[in-house]
Amino acid sequence: MGYPHTGSRFSVTIDDIDMQGNFSSVSGLSAELEFEEYAEGGNFDSPIYLPKGVKYSNIVLQRGTVTDEPLSKWFAAVQSGVFKKYPMTVTMMDSAGKAVRIWTVKDAMPVKVEYSQFDAMSSDVAITTIEMVHGAVTDETVTK
Repeated sequence: MGYPHTGSRFSVTIDDIDMQGNFSSVSGLSAELEFEEYAEGGNFDSPIYLPKGVKYSNIVLQRGTVTDEPLSKWFAAVQSGVFKKYPMTVTMMDSAGKAVRIWTVKDAMPVKVEYSQFDAMSSDVAITTIEMVHGAVTDETVTK
């Protein structure tokens, strides 16, 4: 058993998308098993649960807005009818920068892009948020 890692050191790669810079946050790496409840006649204490499938949340990526944003271009391509899906990898690292856990996301595709509010009274970094639909998510622990 190991010790818990912080979520502050991670990297994101998307096949065929050349990205410069890092993401400030990744959320939505979750899976939920869906079941259908079946009530067996005469057995009111213990319903039977039949598996229906797995439901995945959308993954949300955030990073500082840059001049030439490849994720925004990818979104624009999808918006125009070019439905390109790519595998995506999210890697969690320890304090030394060594990979400790890797999530592999199948068939990621952007479905929403959002830009942060512009405010003349603020010096905050402008943020681009990209929301992705995807297929299966698998995770693995990296052994030493």
